[in-house]
Amino acid sequence: MKNRTMALVSLAAVFAAGPLCALQPTDLAKLGKLKHGTENSLGVQLRVYRDLAYSTRDDQPDEGKGYVSRGRGNGKHRSGTYFDVYAADSLFASQAARAKTPVFLFLHGGSWSQAYDKDVACHELLRRLAAKGYFVLSMNYQLQNDSVEAGAQTKREKATFGDMLADIDAMVTYLKKSLPAAGLPTDRIVIGGESAGGHLAMCYAWDQDSPGVLPKVKLRHDLRISCVTSIVGPTDLSEGRLAEFLFSGFGRMIPIPQVQGMGKLMCWLTDTDLMSMEGEAAKAVIRKWAPSNLVKKSSCPAILAYACEGASVAPDSTDAIVPVSNFVSLTNKLSTAGVSYDAKLFMNTKHWEVATNCDKGQGGEWLVERLEAFKAKRFGGGAAKPSPKAQKK
Repeated sequence: MKNRTMALVSLAAVFAAGPLCALQPTDLAKLGKLKHGTENSLGVQLRVYRDLAYSTRDDQPDEGKGYVSRGRGNGKHRSGTYFDVYAADSLFASQAARAKTPVFLFLHGGSWSQAYDKDVACHELLRRLAAKGYFVLSMNYQLQNDSVEAGAQTKREKATFGDMLADIDAMVTYLKKSLPAAGLPTDRIVIGGESAGGHLAMCYAWDQDSPGVLPKVKLRHDLRISCVTSIVGPTDLSEGRLAEFLFSGFGRMIPIPQVQGMGKLMCWLTDTDLMSMEGEAAKAVIRKWAPSNLVKKSSCPAILAYACEGASVAPDSTDAIVPVSNFVSLTNKLSTAGVSYDAKLFMNTKHWEVATNCDKGQGGEWLVERLEAFKAKRFGGGAAKPSPKAQKK
């Protein structure tokens, strides 16, 4: 009886102290000692760390805001709490090299709703950036649901654009505290993303000079973003054939899950009942989330890669998801504001091909080259040195 009483007292003490497995943010100062995978890119030996934490909020349903969603291939997407790291092995042996190494923060795509788990579509792109001298972090953020097309239900009723940007802001706050401890700079931050991630990256980067423009968003911006890169990121969700279809009376009546799902997705993301509004009024709400609205003279520079399925540009040209008009209107806005940018439209290319094509001058290779050029011009320094073993091969 005495032993049983002591056991109950001990158990009560554990619960009083907090959860049994409370999540703790990763100490980047100890990164060199953590378990990691070893990969090679462009002749450079890399370390790849998976599922590190940037927040104390775990992603279990009973934690409230975060959730585990079903990823593609029945995998798990740890939403809003975790990140991966790609870094040249040589950085861990040189404090001087780390102090000059710029940080690249990447946001995955997936229609703000599908679980790509940080980087699966852009794995090679991120590896190459690490080989070219960036300290690469690929983060998860809250998603609206598992898959709009499958009609899956989200464990969080309304994960909005604002919630996703708040996750990015939490990651940046974490970096402000953790990068110095790891010997990495806090004044060399580049943010980028693919598709939905590109949209969020532009919103976050340009909000730092235009606070109050995005609806219901108040971000801390604890670190200054030096450059933003967008890979086929939507810049105006009210443009194009998809928007015309979704917000027309005809589109609302079509009993197709994909159409109704996308309409509901926009309602959730904007936290507005768009489906009960007239088409033009609904589009006006969505236009408030156009990154181009945030562009001003002091906005950070941009590197933009977009696609067009055709061999030439026509008024209704698209990459099947993002209309080419998004690319045109954004670059015009940047030019008018006097903001420096590098941009390329890849012809005969589908939406999802830009980031994955990393050879022969295609999208991924072009992005790596332009980011390397930006790094050399803005921060100085070159790529990581090829490892001796890789050179022998």
